[in-house]
Amino acid sequence: MELQAMKLFCDLQEEGLQQVKEVTQERVYPKGATVFVGGQEADGLYIVQSGRVKVLMLYPDGREKTLAIVREGETLGEVTLYGSELRSATVETLETTRFLVIPREHIRSLLLAMPVLSVRLIELLSQRLRRANRQIEELTFHNSRSRVICGLICLAEEHGCAAGQQTQILFPLTHAELAKLVAVSRETVTKVLGELQEKDLIQMVRGRIKINRVAELKQEIV
Repeated sequence: MELQAMKLFCDLQEEGLQQVKEVTQERVYPKGATVFVGGQEADGLYIVQSGRVKVLMLYPDGREKTLAIVREGETLGEVTLYGSELRSATVETLETTRFLVIPREHIRSLLLAMPVLSVRLIELLSQRLRRANRQIEELTFHNSRSRVICGLICLAEEHGCAAGQQTQILFPLTHAELAKLVAVSRETVTKVLGELQEKDLIQMVRGRIKINRVAELKQEIV
C-alpha cells in the first residue's frame, strides 16, 4: 500500500508525504512473530503497509484476550505518542506483515508541523474508541452466542469481501482465535458455528468463514 493511500496520510500533499518518507523506517515480520509486547518501551508509531496483525492482552495466569485484528493501512501505538511511554498491549502477526515505522521523536514534530495530520490521527483514535465501546456493549448486554455472531459480523465488515449477499472473511480463523476475540470458550464457538452452518447462514472451508446472508445473521443476535 502506498503512503498516500493510508488513512493517516491521505490528506497530505506531496511536500508533506515527502517529509514523512524521510523519517519512516520499513520493517517486515513473518507470520506468528511478536512485534512488541505490553509494558515494553514504545519506539514509535507503526502503520501496517501489508498483512494483518492481532492486538492482544496477556494475563499472568496465561489467559489471552484479543482486542482487535488490524489490517493494512491502520496504525498501532497512537496512545503512546503522549503520556505513557509504555506499550499498553501486545501485537502479533497473523501473516507476513510489512510495517512503516515513524520513530517517536519524529512523529511529534510531524504532528506539530502538519495540523491536517493531527486531525486525521484524532479521527482514527475516535474510530478506535467507538470499536472499544462496541466491544464493551457486546460483553455487557449480549449472551455468549450473540457475542460470537457479533464477532463474525464485525470481522465481515472490517476484513470481508462482499459478493451479493455473501461476505468472505479474508483470512483463516481458528475456533480458539475467535473465542479470544469475543471472550467466550472455544467450545461455545464450536457449538455456535455448528448451529449457524446447520441454518446455512455461514460456510466454513479450511478455516475460512463465509457468511451467506449477513442480514439474516444479524437477526440471530438477542
